[in-house]
Amino acid sequence: MEAPTSKHTRNISRSSRPRSTTKGPLDQPDDPFSAEILNTSTSPTWGTAERGFSGASFSKLDPLAPDELPPTVEKDLSYLLRYDVYHSLSQIEIPPALRSEFIAPTSDESLSSSLTTLERLLAEGHFLLAAYLCGTILTSSLISPTDIKRIFSLFYTRLACLQLSGNTILAAQESKALEDLSSAFYYVEPIPDKLEKQPEYPRHIVPWPLRVQAVRLQSIGFGDSRRGIGGLYEIGLEARREILRPDLTPEERVIWRGRLSDLGMRIVNALIEMGDVNAARRSLNNLRTSEPENETDKLRKALLLLIIGDLDAAKEVCGGPSDAGNALFSPLLSMAEGNYDDAAQEWRALLDQDTPRPDAAMISQNLAVCLLYTGRLNEAREVLESLVQAHHSFSSLVFNLSTVYELCSDKSAKLKTDLTETVARQPVTGFTNLDRSNADFKL
Repeated sequence: MEAPTSKHTRNISRSSRPRSTTKGPLDQPDDPFSAEILNTSTSPTWGTAERGFSGASFSKLDPLAPDELPPTVEKDLSYLLRYDVYHSLSQIEIPPALRSEFIAPTSDESLSSSLTTLERLLAEGHFLLAAYLCGTILTSSLISPTDIKRIFSLFYTRLACLQLSGNTILAAQESKALEDLSSAFYYVEPIPDKLEKQPEYPRHIVPWPLRVQAVRLQSIGFGDSRRGIGGLYEIGLEARREILRPDLTPEERVIWRGRLSDLGMRIVNALIEMGDVNAARRSLNNLRTSEPENETDKLRKALLLLIIGDLDAAKEVCGGPSDAGNALFSPLLSMAEGNYDDAAQEWRALLDQDTPRPDAAMISQNLAVCLLYTGRLNEAREVLESLVQAHHSFSSLVFNLSTVYELCSDKSAKLKTDLTETVARQPVTGFTNLDRSNADFKL
């Protein structure tokens, strides 16, 4: 993509490699505000924004992004509104029973109406259709090249929906349109009259979730996994710098510390994908997550350790038998050690508790997997089919059930086709992708 040279002038103050210090850029800094964070009882509010676009607003993807640009600054994002940036999408790989018609704005439709339609598609789980509509809006006359909040939010939603619908390669190619997100073009100086007598810090205009997403996708698009790790370290340095700003509120500092912890997990995952298990283990052992460490962080860390194969370290993260959050870790560890009979009993014990669990469907599927590995195919089939009858149809469930059909019957093709029709008749919940491909059903 060709663009004015001024858009790609690299910030000279940025290092091209992680700086050589006794602390890594992803370590939580020992700053004088740490006690302030530890004494804050409010839970971090960054989780929803960091893990994906909620569909509630196309202008609040990042709570810390600049509300407005300085009056003398105007950013032209025309390079993200070109037709050649976006790939044509098709439903050829989707089973006929699950196909839905693509939706495009009419000639007299307003932007607000199109965004309402997009939010509905996201809420229903039509991610491929939502990706198509995002591309259509971005290449239409409905949106102004200077409406940076909506453009970035729509672009982020497009990339996220492509990934959720199994089109990660297309998302990786389209993410290249952003080019170098560390260039001076993407930074603005704050409005002076809103920071009286405070030191000025350049602000990045791209929402944080899109920046993190682009690092990974661009590394895939350019075929360079080391680029992705370097990019995570670079924005990690920025997050570390932001934490030390004296003018941050306690709530903002909590958000930045959470982001830093999230980046550490992402780097470990990137190292595992590269096959550098030793580096991943060292990074994970040295990682300091946000304080206090919640169950989600513990689960992420434990799962990464299980993938690496360090069971002893995973057990330490899980805590002792008296740990209230240890219920899921114990059967997972049994599965990692190959003790599928013990794991099946532990999964059943969780399901037999008096209090219904919100993750009962996931537990039931794990039970079915254990039954499959112990040769009890009919029992595994019954468990998985009961989940489908209860209107559960997440990807791993239908994939595992399709696998069981292949192992149990000579008529697996018909059984899998019938499964797609059953899933198509299920009520819309918004928790699963409705535009799933043939690969999910092993067709």
